[in-house]
Amino acid sequence: MAGAVRFFLKKRWKARAYGLASGTAVWLVSAAGQARGAHVENRCPRLSSAQYDELDARVLLLVETDAGDPNDLPAVVCTRQGAWVEWTGRRFEILGRGSLVDEVVDIVETELHQGERQADSDPKTVEDAAVAAGQPMLEHGAGTPPAAPDTVQHARMAVRPADARGGGISAGFETELVSDNIGLALGPAFDFAGTVGPLLLGGREGFRFTASSPQMVFMDFEGSLGYGAPFNPDARFGGVLRFGAEWMVAYPEGNSSQAVVVPVAALGFRVAHSFGLVGLWFGIDSRLRLSPLSLRSGGQRASDVSGSLTIGVVFVDWSRK
Repeated sequence: MAGAVRFFLKKRWKARAYGLASGTAVWLVSAAGQARGAHVENRCPRLSSAQYDELDARVLLLVETDAGDPNDLPAVVCTRQGAWVEWTGRRFEILGRGSLVDEVVDIVETELHQGERQADSDPKTVEDAAVAAGQPMLEHGAGTPPAAPDTVQHARMAVRPADARGGGISAGFETELVSDNIGLALGPAFDFAGTVGPLLLGGREGFRFTASSPQMVFMDFEGSLGYGAPFNPDARFGGVLRFGAEWMVAYPEGNSSQAVVVPVAALGFRVAHSFGLVGLWFGIDSRLRLSPLSLRSGGQRASDVSGSLTIGVVFVDWSRK
């Protein structure tokens, strides 16, 4: 019996000692706050005196530890509509997820740490720290920073005709009715073009041979400005305007060749169908000879205006725009 009494008295005094130590810690922090003259403002009837003392002591300890302003402490407000913390001109709602004291302390701690992060990211603070560490900072120029490089790898070849660059080379077979006394002239024609925006700049070289006697050859060397087919694989129709020179060369029997050259202009209309890299096209051209094209001997003369038909195959630049 005596042993049980001694055990009970021992446990009772130990509990009192723990309570006295906890109370002393809270009182010391509270006393330190009273010495500074700043406290958490209590406008919450739900807080008991013991809860307020604990809250005040913990907030003071947080502010002191995190180098906050000891004279700028929050206020705890409770009404029938809700509870919140008023601090630094802002209102922080108390959501009731825990005890009132713990939630207020969490709000204060979060705001103190947020202030530290903002200070660390402030450019002036970063610059001062770099200078103190002997690491010079680069000054930001007045211009805009360059765009980040495109890391996406695009396909070099187009998938759709609309994405193809266009342009290329073409080979065709041309038939022209030169004049009544010369007749038909047949031969190959070669075109090339490159894209300049929506237009096509290029050239043409053609050779046409007659079957009449004496045999004659017509040669064209022209620059061209085109639009649409056949060098644009996404277009079904197109047109071309050409300027250049035309040679007429005759081979009379038993004599040396005779030749004459005149300036020439041509206007053409095109219809094409693309099969990808290769397309087929058909063209009608009207040729205007700006000077008479005739030989001094023999009486052969080409018409000032003539027409021709051409059918050909085109090889298009299928790389992406």
